[in-house]
Amino acid sequence: MNSRYRFRKISLIVAVMLLINITAAFAEIDVSQDIRSAIVGDMETGEIFYEYNSTETVELASITKLMTYLLAREAIDAGEVSFDDDVYISKNAANSGGSSLYLLSGESLKLELLMNSMLIVSGNDAAVAIAEHVSGNVNTFVGQMHDKAREIGITTARFINPNGMPIDYEETDQNFMSAEDVFKLARYILQKYPDITQVTSQTKVIIPERNFVKNASNKLLEELEGVDGLKTGYTDKAGMCLVSTMPYVDKEDSNKDRRIIAVLMGAHSESDRVNKSKTMLEYGLYNFFIEKIINKDDIVEEILVPNALDMNLQVVASEDFYKLVENGTTMRTENIYNEELEAPISKGDVVGRMEVFLNDEMIKEIPLKATRDMEKAGFFTRAFRYLSNVLGI
Repeated sequence: MNSRYRFRKISLIVAVMLLINITAAFAEIDVSQDIRSAIVGDMETGEIFYEYNSTETVELASITKLMTYLLAREAIDAGEVSFDDDVYISKNAANSGGSSLYLLSGESLKLELLMNSMLIVSGNDAAVAIAEHVSGNVNTFVGQMHDKAREIGITTARFINPNGMPIDYEETDQNFMSAEDVFKLARYILQKYPDITQVTSQTKVIIPERNFVKNASNKLLEELEGVDGLKTGYTDKAGMCLVSTMPYVDKEDSNKDRRIIAVLMGAHSESDRVNKSKTMLEYGLYNFFIEKIINKDDIVEEILVPNALDMNLQVVASEDFYKLVENGTTMRTENIYNEELEAPISKGDVVGRMEVFLNDEMIKEIPLKATRDMEKAGFFTRAFRYLSNVLGI
């Protein structure tokens, strides 16, 4: 099979697969009505599928607690605190107001319980208790929140507390961040602590010894199968906010697994928060997928090396390459070999490259390697081949 035919065959296979997938695709979405901002994208690559006003800095509300959770997990990793710690509840924590675990000043609860409840039912008192336990006081913890935001590359964060509550009933000040930076924060946490979804997928908190039962604040868990997080938020000025996420698991090829993250800020109602978040997640699920281009050591094709004793050489890809693509995307590959390629060749030598094109733009070069040693043909063998070619015999 010659190289030109091989190139066309690979391109055709990719195009057909894309056409098959497009039958399940959504049209372009627009969730911009009656919200402040939104963004949805891929966790692994950070590629954004849709955004609206995502760079505007907006009130953060209880989405703040993702940063509080992150700092607590990192303190656990560092050995500074433990999930099993008994956390003393201060008067300051108990008087936090808003969404609450109804903590009492002077009692103690396990750090893990406080962290889980903070995520699932958005306990403001739990967030303050966690901050005080991790850093000694809220002010120090807030400083660490800003430090971590800068480390992650978040530029719009402004924190005044670990729970997102406004400073007063008039909401003259509260925490702020852009939807784009919330996406960065959620992506960072999900990549570093993927087990967070074992908590955020729970639909209620039950603490029998406290006679406490409360449903999760994330109603999307019950509206869209597969959703397993992540955090809600609300204040009068922030509106209804939600960071949601869901995985896609490919049963045949784990390299095609992916996770979608959606951020919705400032919806006017609970139904809008749920339905628009659902729309964004489904858009990412059905309009984008991961396509396998090549696996490492896959045979790409067989080429001729005219001066070799045995002229036929199979070449293989030197690495895996999978690409997140949108339905309707055209992809093709071209194999280009080293000029004046000739024997001797050793197994593993790079003999060329595969160029991968996305909509006619080259996005990747993959080295192609020899699968075996090739010995140079002797003088008489090469002379015989030359004469046979000239004479057509």
